[in-house]
Amino acid sequence: MARVCFDDMSDDRVLERVGVLVRRSNESTAELLAYLAEIDDRKLYRREATSSLFAYCVERLHMSESAAAKRIWAARAARRFPLLLEMIARGEIHLAGVNLLAAHLTEANHAELLALARHKTSRDIEKLVAAIAPRPDVPSRVVALQQRAHEQLIDMLAPAALSQEPPLLTEQAPRGAAPRPSVVKPLAPRRYEIRVTVDEETHAKLVQLQDLLAATAGSDPAMIISRAIHSLHQKTLTRKAAITDGPRAGKATDIRSRPVPAAVKRAVWTRDAARCAFVDDKGRRCSATRFLEFHHLDNWARGADHRVERIELRCRAHNQYQAELDYGVELMRARRHGSRRLRENRRAGTAPPRAFPGECESSRDRPSGWSGPPQQWALAEPQKTEADVRAYACLRLACDSHCIAPCEQRAPSSPRCSSSSPPPGATMTPAIARS
Repeated sequence: MARVCFDDMSDDRVLERVGVLVRRSNESTAELLAYLAEIDDRKLYRREATSSLFAYCVERLHMSESAAAKRIWAARAARRFPLLLEMIARGEIHLAGVNLLAAHLTEANHAELLALARHKTSRDIEKLVAAIAPRPDVPSRVVALQQRAHEQLIDMLAPAALSQEPPLLTEQAPRGAAPRPSVVKPLAPRRYEIRVTVDEETHAKLVQLQDLLAATAGSDPAMIISRAIHSLHQKTLTRKAAITDGPRAGKATDIRSRPVPAAVKRAVWTRDAARCAFVDDKGRRCSATRFLEFHHLDNWARGADHRVERIELRCRAHNQYQAELDYGVELMRARRHGSRRLRENRRAGTAPPRAFPGECESSRDRPSGWSGPPQQWALAEPQKTEADVRAYACLRLACDSHCIAPCEQRAPSSPRCSSSSPPPGATMTPAIARS
């Protein structure tokens, strides 16, 4: 493959090229499956000194065991239902989805099921399979693990096992490897199997809860876990989004503070449905529901206030992306690098003590984002009141990890910053840690 030079390539060109390559890859995958099905039908693998199509893919084509199994399973399914090849070539279904659906496709239902699986994720297809082939609830049980499962994928995919059709497989981790992730998979509509591994202390608490609840709610571990998840869910929503059964009215204040008021959090979280609200130029909304942050559309560092209509949920990636658009990639990269280095130094005990504006003796010691002589700090926006300036300046330092708390919140014995009398002409660079 010729080396690709990205130095002079625009962002639009990179994205366009990736789209072309993905379409080409989908077409190549469909063609490969057609050829593998033909090799399997003619048993051409025997000419290559291999006893099965699986052995041919692994030993001659140098595929991994899991990649070979997935492609063989998909190739045999596509042999029965040629519509699969067309959908794979168009990028409407992926190999993982084919593997999940293959065992449930028939002449009567394959067109309908494949239409429902179009452009669906693996999790969505698992739910679809659970709806068409529901399984009973898994009995609750608690067992001690003697050792980690040591079944190797190649043993599960022995050539003899592939003489008919390969089973759907999940690769097992060898003994001594990192713990396998917990399992959450649908069994039937609105019914899920959850499988986790816990330590001795957690198990002892579960046993005690079973004893305590046996006479009232019952001792089923599924019930206990369900109630525990419900309780933790409520507490986490209260902490993250101020969602509570009895919200209190917020107190009006003239002091500009960085934390978003609880009432604003609740309104924004509910309006955006706990999902990133970033929308691209084609009208597509981000689907992320993790690492959500409250984003000020007008930028807090530039004087924005906490208005519901000007705040929205953003995932961390899109919050940082917006900061790069607003302040520049290089500036944000330098900012993140400095914050990361400061955290590392603090953990190592080599970071300098936190400073206040009045304690800075030189420009080298000043908190980043401030300019002007030591002990002289000025307005970011001249129209702000003196109280706003003091709160803004101290809060700016707090966000920059240099000020322990805003002036108004510090104890009387603590040193106070000298931002109450900013001299004319001094300037302050806007904060860029967060928008």
